[in-house]
Amino acid sequence: MTRRVAAWLLTVVLLATWPTSGAFAQANPKDTSAVVGEGAGMYTQAAAPSVVGAFDRAMSELDASPMDASPRQVKDASFRRRFLELRLLMDFNAFAYDKDKLKVYREIVDQAYESVGVYQDITDIEKELGTSVSPDTVAQRQAEMNEALSQIRDGTMRRQMRQFLASPLQSPRKGGGPGLWDITGSSPSNGFDAVGNAAEFQSGIIRHLQGSDLGVSDIFDPNQAIHFHEIRKQMRDVVIMSAMYPPNTENTAEAAKALNELVGDYGDTLEAFTAYQYAQQAGMDTEKVAAELRREFARAQMIKDQFVDAHALDTMALRLNEVRDGHRR
Repeated sequence: MTRRVAAWLLTVVLLATWPTSGAFAQANPKDTSAVVGEGAGMYTQAAAPSVVGAFDRAMSELDASPMDASPRQVKDASFRRRFLELRLLMDFNAFAYDKDKLKVYREIVDQAYESVGVYQDITDIEKELGTSVSPDTVAQRQAEMNEALSQIRDGTMRRQMRQFLASPLQSPRKGGGPGLWDITGSSPSNGFDAVGNAAEFQSGIIRHLQGSDLGVSDIFDPNQAIHFHEIRKQMRDVVIMSAMYPPNTENTAEAAKALNELVGDYGDTLEAFTAYQYAQQAGMDTEKVAAELRREFARAQMIKDQFVDAHALDTMALRLNEVRDGHRR
């Protein structure tokens, strides 16, 4: 009982003292924010500080961006990165909240993240094709982005969402989803603290990747490109989670470099693929961008082969399992 009361008081203090929306400085879009509270405490105890902290950062940085921002301004801003971190923490902490209510809020965050990505893709498309995207396309994508963001900009929705995230369950719920736990083959346990559960969560994603084909044979095939994208997202989530939790960061920094390199190379390939798809759908000449896509894909395949030969996933899993086992309760 004494331990539970102390943990509850810690959570109250954190909730009362971390900055609210508007108090965070704008960060570099490529930086990853450490979780508020650094994962101290058990799984459900650490949920509110970490998730609400990510929510406040995202709202603060979204509010700092004008609604009429250009694709380049949006790409240079950091709020989409904060949405990514928030979505990932909602996935990790999914068992600390009511499943159905969390699903609604997660979809709002996901739609915001994806629509912002489609809008800022215009910058990459123009770079790859060496020409401007039509003003009508820019306006349409901007309108779709702002429509998706309107839910999370709404004051009432924002207050309701923050209140929900600040009020986790007292113990991990049963069942599955929504989120990435469903591919891990495991679930959070009171046998570990929050940091240990984060390491297990990452290890589970790696186990899934170890059972998957990390590459594709034809990047021009839309279905294979989707698989390629999914592999990148899952590996990126492992890298980001390691950066969010300082004890994980300390033990995985070297091992995570190989994953981060592959994430970057896959990202370069997907930027070229996005431009290729746009040119194809717009009836433009695709010869130049198709050649660029082949070059990027060939490099990504080479890095992937080196990654596999070096057993990089095995090394990362070993480092994460050391963290997990060091955080048993």
